Amino acid sequence: MPFSHFRRIARVLTAGCIAAALPIAAHAAYPERPVTIIVPFNTGTTPDILTRLLASVLSKDTGGSFVVQNKVGASGIIGTQYLANQPADGYTLGYANVATLAINQSLYAKLPYDADKQLAPVALTGSVQNVLAVRPSLGVKSVSELIALGKKEPGKLVYASGGNGTTGHLSAAMFGAMAGVQMMHVPYKGGVEADLAVLRGEADLVFDNISSISTFIDQGKVIPLAVTGATRDPLLPNLPTLDELGLKGYRAVAWTGYVAPAGVDPKILDWLNAAINKALAEPEVQQKLKTLAYVPTIKPRQALFDLAHEERPVWAKVIKDANVHVD
Repeated sequence: MPFSHFRRIARVLTAGCIAAALPIAAHAAYPERPVTIIVPFNTGTTPDILTRLLASVLSKDTGGSFVVQNKVGASGIIGTQYLANQPADGYTLGYANVATLAINQSLYAKLPYDADKQLAPVALTGSVQNVLAVRPSLGVKSVSELIALGKKEPGKLVYASGGNGTTGHLSAAMFGAMAGVQMMHVPYKGGVEADLAVLRGEADLVFDNISSISTFIDQGKVIPLAVTGATRDPLLPNLPTLDELGLKGYRAVAWTGYVAPAGVDPKILDWLNAAINKALAEPEVQQKLKTLAYVPTIKPRQALFDLAHEERPVWAKVIKDANVHVD
């Protein structure tokens, strides 16, 4: 089946006519061998869970083989730099998000990759909110109580994050700046480790993806206080937004997508975009994503970089206002 057919599929999907799209042909020339998807974050985190789900569905839908490889470290920098240096043949893709495409550009004085020059967009896949949660022994039951405690004892509150520059880190930094609370930041190697730090009492609070921390919330091991998006989340409908609670304009959403090394044939990229969009539209996938509090997005591949360019100045302001430094 020619690649032009898949470009037409992509346009149909983007228009919202998912049901009319034809399935991806298993006998297409691409992929002829396994496609590796690099996840620059730890196993068990939202990026890893999402990518493994999509890899499974893509393998089933296309008849090809999509495998996941984790290359962790430095707020996604290690894995993203690795991807940028891979051959531009379409057989190595990478998970990308607000950190790797929009935050790191202002957070680091010297970033070892240039997203605009070394990477190409494949798909903007969706977003997930963070939740602010505290350890039960802190004795805090609301955001107002947390703010009051932080102001009473400046610098004493400790927040964990999955690493410098992650949305967990900057969600907390934004919160501190807007609430007028000084807190100490302790970065860990991933969101799961940050959550566990709160459970162990090493940290007082954490901002983490709902999907990553929901088990601990259900078990009562952490107390959720608010979500970070513009609206309440369907998975936690009784939990208010920080905006609702008085921090007007607060919004920190972790959006995600996939990229390839720059120079990959646009026909392959269009094929991948169509395949990913088709996978995201499947009812069983949508149901699984719902349990992750993940809101899928079906758009042309350029939408990923358009969003990155739109949000870079937003996060640059957060970083400047919160006086965040990592190097």
